[in-house]
Amino acid sequence: MAHAFHKESLPDARLFYEQELGRLTRPNSRAWALGRCVFHRSKSGRSFSVNIRSGAFYCFGCDARGGDIVDFVKLRDNCDFKSACQSLGAWRGDVMREERRQLDERTAKVRYEREQGQAKEAERLRRLELRDEIHTTAAIQREISDRLSELRRGASETYEGEQEHCWEVLSLALDDLRWTQAEYMRACGFSECEAP
Repeated sequence: MAHAFHKESLPDARLFYEQELGRLTRPNSRAWALGRCVFHRSKSGRSFSVNIRSGAFYCFGCDARGGDIVDFVKLRDNCDFKSACQSLGAWRGDVMREERRQLDERTAKVRYEREQGQAKEAERLRRLELRDEIHTTAAIQREISDRLSELRRGASETYEGEQEHCWEVLSLALDDLRWTQAEYMRACGFSECEAP
């Protein structure tokens, strides 16, 4: 039997891209949907456009492009047409044992690297989320502290019990700030004894 590419054996483009990129947006009338680009770090997470009918793709952020999912695998795995087709199950014929082993190793390596990249991205997003929470909580703490200073210098309360309320909010903000800073330090890989 001769080696041959069988286009009908390619996986469904939508299912393939959802597996590779995660959730896609709702496709437009021409079957284009948006997702997270695997070729660069996208701030929006929506720079990668895929056609769920043809498998074509284009990234507005890094200019990665191709006409089908074979092109996507070739670009992602840095491999030739035959290897991409084999990894997608669209290559028929006798595959030598060594070729199959190499293909399986390459597929496993790409999957591992992708999972590692996704884990690192999740960790990075968690650190950014904690950092933003620290900034927000610190701003609240400063605002309340400034208001308490005004009240202690003789400013009038804008509502009854404002000073006591400010003390309560300040206490909660400081507790939250300490907890968030400790979480941020752990997320950055520092143990509590290393934290400044």
